[in-house]
Amino acid sequence: MKKYQLSTQQKKDFAGIYLLEYMINTPYTPPIFLEGNDQDLEEVLAELMAGGWIEIHNNEKYVPTEKGRKRLKKFMARYSEYLTIFDIYCAVDLEKGEFAFSRWAEFDSDEAFRAYLQEERWDDLRVAVAEYKEMDPVEIVFMSFINEGRFGRSESGWQFDLLLGSVWDDILEICDTAIHWQELGYEDDQGVVPAEDVIEDIIIRGTEIMLELLGEDYNPAPPRHEGDGDAEYVVDEVEMPGYGKKHYKKYLDPGYKSKNWIN
Repeated sequence: MKKYQLSTQQKKDFAGIYLLEYMINTPYTPPIFLEGNDQDLEEVLAELMAGGWIEIHNNEKYVPTEKGRKRLKKFMARYSEYLTIFDIYCAVDLEKGEFAFSRWAEFDSDEAFRAYLQEERWDDLRVAVAEYKEMDPVEIVFMSFINEGRFGRSESGWQFDLLLGSVWDDILEICDTAIHWQELGYEDDQGVVPAEDVIEDIIIRGTEIMLELLGEDYNPAPPRHEGDGDAEYVVDEVEMPGYGKKHYKKYLDPGYKSKNWIN
């Protein structure tokens, strides 16, 4: 299998969207004369400036632009789909053909369900599904890190980690060591079962479970912001859009991906 790579530009793109979301939705407007740990944001802010996603206001601080808001809106549409679709595939028992999320409604608390997810029998197939759908697995893992709070904006030094930290190596390692869909083929007493048949069956079953969950109180959460922002809103917040069953039924086609994933 190929080894995934992440160029400096790709890091800047991902780090930029992460910082842009923070600036718009917290809100957060860093001063143009950065101090302390914020100095590590200089390269990311320069990238956002070059793209027109932010601008300098009153020669004092960086603020998001309407163009930046539109960019974030597209990302949040993808992120909403990620939370709804891909978590289903984070815990699959390949031997029994079971999905952990098929029993989500049986648990009384999120803590109990998270403990259930820690059982060793589960395999994470999110990268395999992303590869088959020709989505970027690196972006999928990046989204999972956002969801898990792995960038840690409440911790000292998060600014350094955003572009230069080992978190990016962790993302690549996950992509490289994950199960890939081409590995899912097997042979039984009835003959050879091609990997493509296996991954398509997994995607269809996962989508069916996801559609069932949309009828329950299953509401994926948007990114978390610790504490209050230090500024007034410059542009309107970007909320995570919600899509109904009609939208997600199209994912019963194993190769389908919505226009949100088309750059």
